[in-house]
Amino acid sequence: MTNLIPIFIYLIASLLITRWWSARQSKKSGGLYQDKAKRFFIGGRFLNGPLLALTLVATYTSASSFIGGPGAAYKIGLGWVWLALIQVPVAMLTLGVLGPKLLAQRKAEHTTLIEWLDARYQNSWLTKLALVSLVVGFIAMISVQFIGGARLFSGVSGISYELGLGLFVITVLAYTLTGGFRAVVITDAFQGILMIIGVLVIFITLLSQGGLTALMTNVSAQSPTLLSPQGNSGQLGWPMMLSFWMLICFGTLGLPHTVVRLLAVKDTNALKRGMIWGTIISFLMTLIPHLSGVLGRALYPDLTVPDEIMPRLITGLFDPFWAGVLLAAPIAAVMSSVDSMLLQSAVSLVRDGVVRCYPSLTANAQVSLTRVAMVLVTLIATYCAIEPPSMIVWLNLAAFGALQAVFLWPILAGLYWPQIAGNAALAAMLSGLVSYLLLLWFKPAMFGVHPIVPALFISAMCMLVVHRLLQTPAITKA
Repeated sequence: MTNLIPIFIYLIASLLITRWWSARQSKKSGGLYQDKAKRFFIGGRFLNGPLLALTLVATYTSASSFIGGPGAAYKIGLGWVWLALIQVPVAMLTLGVLGPKLLAQRKAEHTTLIEWLDARYQNSWLTKLALVSLVVGFIAMISVQFIGGARLFSGVSGISYELGLGLFVITVLAYTLTGGFRAVVITDAFQGILMIIGVLVIFITLLSQGGLTALMTNVSAQSPTLLSPQGNSGQLGWPMMLSFWMLICFGTLGLPHTVVRLLAVKDTNALKRGMIWGTIISFLMTLIPHLSGVLGRALYPDLTVPDEIMPRLITGLFDPFWAGVLLAAPIAAVMSSVDSMLLQSAVSLVRDGVVRCYPSLTANAQVSLTRVAMVLVTLIATYCAIEPPSMIVWLNLAAFGALQAVFLWPILAGLYWPQIAGNAALAAMLSGLVSYLLLLWFKPAMFGVHPIVPALFISAMCMLVVHRLLQTPAITKA
């Protein structure tokens, strides 16, 4: 328990600093919305380049990046590190492809992705399906973050997993209930800086245990295939490469919690600077934790739960006080993802669900209901996290894929294909989700390809077919 004291001091200090910073920035900003609910939900056009890069990468970097990813690298070897680096261009891709188009629509002042989809397609069934998919998918991903946070607390301090889960959930609620979108983004930026410092300290200390060559030699002595690009069991062939390129790179264009940040970008210059800074930060935050997972095997070769490698490195390389201080880095990674998803799922429930049924709902009531929704989503996600799997990376990727199967093509087509209509986008959503879930559940032989690849292909084909069928009568009539 002793090494939890520094982390709680950090969490309280971080909460006070980011809320003070957020309030100060709000007073200085002249571009805030007059509507109190909109101020809470989106915070105004305030994201400059560095802030955009930090919040984007911090949100994307999660328990999977700090716990699951290093755990997979520990088990599979150096090949998993190369595979994980596929996600480095995510900031460049997201900001470069989606940013200019969404920035051009700034006058509409959309506060959620679903609000934008509704305005673009004007299809009530599409809106309902998007809302349900977003909330369910986020609850699954929030559960993964809770598992990661609980494992960090219990791994570093020795407390039970259940107590660690309880402590982490209370911390998350304290952060998300006390601020809106602007406060969450500033928290992300603060924690993003801390993450970079933390992983660098852990990695440099790890290298001091004999140097890179000696650690690699030790890992190779355990099994030479741990240094193979194909992984220690040859499982990282081209099907896995294709699947990961789709899942953690191209497919991220369809992640709602990433896209919503583009609704708050300040200007074109912020987009350009965000692309550069985001790529640099993403490279550091991907390479160092994953490489630490492989090298950590030289010091701890017999872990039965691979996800324990990062907590074990922290407790093994540092005394209890500094272990507690460094725990702030992975906790920040988990917090920065879960607060964004929790806020957006609650906002969508209220803004895209309740407000549609009761349009006269006041701004104060919307904000209050959003806080209630946060608590409800947290309780459900906590219940799902009580009995965790041994490796969370697969659970996280499954939820990732479900969101991409629903949102990727409707978002891209909505921005770049003016002729596409709501029914075609709905067909893409429905076929993508159903095919993905069926393939994930029944696991047919697909030569090692992840279900997201055929699901996105089916989704695109269904969208094109429905578009063609709806377009034909109009052309004939003309």
